[in-house]
Amino acid sequence: MHLWAVRIAYLTHYSELFGANRSLLDLMLEARRRGVVEPHVVLPAEGPFTERLKQEGIPYAVIPFQPWMSERHYEGGPHHRLRQWFGHTRAAWERAKTNARLWPRLRDRLKEWNVQLVHLNSAAVGVAPHLIHARQWPVVWHIRELPERQYLLHIDAGAKAYGRWLRKATRRIAISQAVVEDIHRYAGTDLAIDLIYNGVLHQARYDEERNGPHPPRNGPFTFLLLGLIHPNKGQVEAVEALARVRAEGLDARLVIAGKGRDKELRRRITELGLEHAVDLPGFVQDVWPLLRTSDALLMASRNEAMGRVTVEAMAAALPVVGHASGGTLELVEDGVTGLYYREGTNDLAAAMAALVRDPQRARDMGAAGHAQARERFSVERMTDAVLRVYAEVRP
Repeated sequence: MHLWAVRIAYLTHYSELFGANRSLLDLMLEARRRGVVEPHVVLPAEGPFTERLKQEGIPYAVIPFQPWMSERHYEGGPHHRLRQWFGHTRAAWERAKTNARLWPRLRDRLKEWNVQLVHLNSAAVGVAPHLIHARQWPVVWHIRELPERQYLLHIDAGAKAYGRWLRKATRRIAISQAVVEDIHRYAGTDLAIDLIYNGVLHQARYDEERNGPHPPRNGPFTFLLLGLIHPNKGQVEAVEALARVRAEGLDARLVIAGKGRDKELRRRITELGLEHAVDLPGFVQDVWPLLRTSDALLMASRNEAMGRVTVEAMAAALPVVGHASGGTLELVEDGVTGLYYREGTNDLAAAMAALVRDPQRARDMGAAGHAQARERFSVERMTDAVLRVYAEVRP
């Protein structure tokens, strides 16, 4: 494919180096390395991501636009809930007003950079309607989540408005078939969507992981759960399942790495007397030491859009015990690269116990997962596919 360098503005909705931004960084660096893209980034705040952008020499601008999706919590009696509804509605209007006020500033910055294409990195980018309505640049909308099903988010402008703007974008990319189907819920089944799985590692890095030293594992069978601590991510369920595994006399422990809403999680660990068997290291910037010292990954999230950590675990030759929903069904081959569970704590505990009882089977599944991940989820393959989209939409 022959492309001359195109100046692209990438808009992301947060400043942490979590999965969506890590995938974006991989894409930008590989496209720039090939000499076909000059990346620029707009995001709402400084943070770990901007520190990395500085290191890589990628221009960026901080414009504090707001998401147009949010969590809504209701409790108490009808009058309390009505008051909470008004509060949520007022906050949504304030976010919309902020984005309208900031739109000229964003527009002027994109003109100053002389960008030729805009790439939105999430469904939650709140200025998406302004960019699409302006029609000054082709807009590629990269949907990386199932907003309502995965994160329990409320769409400020409503589901119908979200669907309309999805249809009006120049092109849409989904990171899994589960995301494709979710977009169709809002925008209609006739809408064309490019299915492009995230690339997690370069092919050479996959080979390094396969050929690197693998010291023998000693001690209890260690399960690892990575990511945002959130009620829909299954951390409490994983702790309860671990308690049942250990009640069977099996030597197992659990590492839960991430930050978020951990109050209920910590309370449940204490109630079950698992303080000595569950490690909570908080957010971990480099997950590979944890992957290399674990025996299996748990993907307990409901309706995960894809699960970058699932592929990272496969790259590290770990079997995956995953909830049979969302994009996890597209990544893990049941009985070959991991095990599914469907019904909750008891089902999860049974799958975990099966691996603890047969560690050789777990290692065989991990090896099979590594081979599949290298073939399907390389940064090179992802970048090839995204660049084809750019070539077809750029003016």
